[in-house]
Amino acid sequence: MKLIDAFFTATSAVCVTGLIVVDTGTDLSPASQMIVLLLIQLGGIGVMTAATTFSLILGERIGLRQRMLFAGGFGMDTPSGVIKFLIKILLFTLILEVSGAIPLFIGFLKAGLTPFKAFCSAIFHSISAFCNAGFSLFSNNLEGFSQSFIVSGTIMVLIVIGGLGFPVLTELSAIRKRNGNRLSLHSKLVLTTTLILILFGLFLFTISEWNTAFAHLPGGWKIWNGLFASITPRTAGFDTVAPSTFSSAGLFVLVLLMIVGASPGSTGGGFKTTTLAILVLSAWNTLRRRPDVVLWSRRIPFRILQRTIAVSVLYLSGLGLGILALSIIEPLPFRELLFEAASALGTVGLSLGITAQLSTGGKIVLILLMFWGRVGILTFIFGLLKGEFRGNVSYPDADIPIG
Repeated sequence: MKLIDAFFTATSAVCVTGLIVVDTGTDLSPASQMIVLLLIQLGGIGVMTAATTFSLILGERIGLRQRMLFAGGFGMDTPSGVIKFLIKILLFTLILEVSGAIPLFIGFLKAGLTPFKAFCSAIFHSISAFCNAGFSLFSNNLEGFSQSFIVSGTIMVLIVIGGLGFPVLTELSAIRKRNGNRLSLHSKLVLTTTLILILFGLFLFTISEWNTAFAHLPGGWKIWNGLFASITPRTAGFDTVAPSTFSSAGLFVLVLLMIVGASPGSTGGGFKTTTLAILVLSAWNTLRRRPDVVLWSRRIPFRILQRTIAVSVLYLSGLGLGILALSIIEPLPFRELLFEAASALGTVGLSLGITAQLSTGGKIVLILLMFWGRVGILTFIFGLLKGEFRGNVSYPDADIPIG
């Protein structure tokens, strides 16, 4: 394997993307597959989570700075309770991945795999699905399981759970202990937005691909695969029907869902569901001429709106620069380059089949996009621009027409 291909594969794994330049199942040795799986697991739970866990295992004291970095990665305002939260993350990950591997093992056995291969494949795909990675040991991904309820169904459940975010999972697990069984505003927003996006994708994919990509499937399985196609672009990257067979409308919807991605504090990347929700709410409240952005009788602070706008501008700018760079470097159709860039930045892993054809320069562009998509462009910029503005000057307002 070339050095650039090894670097690309490692980045794709640790950024839980799933874009590949070599076949994971046939071109990688068992040892290399184990390394890929380890990188997926580390990338899925997060670098700071892994680092803090190793520190605890080694018996080292967890300092305030490390606690702050860990808390910030999951949107927590204070470092208090981070160790308990870390333990919950590890327990959730272990329980859910083991629970997902059991039905996958049964499904792979029914598909004709030997018990040993079915066991290894079940573990690999359960971790890959929960971490929203999209890596598969099958050359055609999961296209051989488009009519397997147990395999594709388990994968979908793991993708959704992993994409909700650990803060939401923690709340849901403790909901019976909470007075009044009330979820936080963040959890309600994540759950509502996730459900809307899944139903939105299901409806559009079923309509656009009924007689195209899903034409070879029976009626009920067309709807089932439409549901899978709606869930997998949310940074997971598995496919039961090749994206290259989708219509232009289907590809457009795939790109939109890839840009949105998963939720904050999750195993996935992307634009994030809460960012989209705040943007839509801001536009809606502006149309209603409300001075504040209000959600469920709660006012969204101006600092949240500022961060939302910053994330939106930087994310879309990064996507635009990535597409431009690929267009300059690669002599390939624009549609395929756009899809590849959106997939890399959204840490999705879906492809129209051009990843292995890219030059070294094109692969480096995708590596940067995958890294930015997983770390977060805003976090990356904060890391470059050290320090903060401490001025106490207040400037007069300026009235500038918009729209």
